Amino acid sequence: MIIAHISPRTGGKTTSAGWQAHALHERGYPVIAYEADYSRQLTEWDTQAGGFPFPLQQQASPLFYKNVPPTMNPGQIGVVDCGHAEDHRTIVQSVLRVADLAILNTAPTTADIDRIERLPVRDLIDGIAVLRRDGAPPPTWVLLNRTVASAKATKQYREYLEDDLGWNVFTTTIPHRQMYAQSMLEPVTAKGSAYDALVTEMIERGLLPKTEDSR
Repeated sequence: MIIAHISPRTGGKTTSAGWQAHALHERGYPVIAYEADYSRQLTEWDTQAGGFPFPLQQQASPLFYKNVPPTMNPGQIGVVDCGHAEDHRTIVQSVLRVADLAILNTAPTTADIDRIERLPVRDLIDGIAVLRRDGAPPPTWVLLNRTVASAKATKQYREYLEDDLGWNVFTTTIPHRQMYAQSMLEPVTAKGSAYDALVTEMIERGLLPKTEDSR
């Protein structure tokens, strides 16, 4: 299974990819992370944190769709940190070509939602369908991050994304907290975090296979 973390520009992709990979690993899933961003932020995080407890491969290439699937083990979950879709469209398209799930990372702000519409991300995802084996775009869910407790914007933009733009939106949100904002380059433990809750939600929605612990 391949999970692609995408966004038009800066949207918390690397933070989400790193934390989600840790959360999945801690739940007993066989995880491999993929660096598909020329900025190599996920790689730097891995290095500075003393090494993630799962493998990380460099795959910032338009040939991701050819190079990666044959190398994955049965049952393995690949978590991909994609580059900015605005600047690295060909790599993002290559990842989406083989992704089983795309997670669109965004904050509930006017600027971030505007970037989603202006790219437009919907066309980017739908346009890859003709190159996929099933002829359909990958299932895509929006993950709202940097949310503020009790802020009206989270509810308003959730409704706008769901009702007006037709996106699936996770119930779980990633709050604007220092434990996430300042976690880059540091070791992390995902148990009890918002990303741990996200894994639970994904299992309940049938977006992830159940592990022995969750059965």
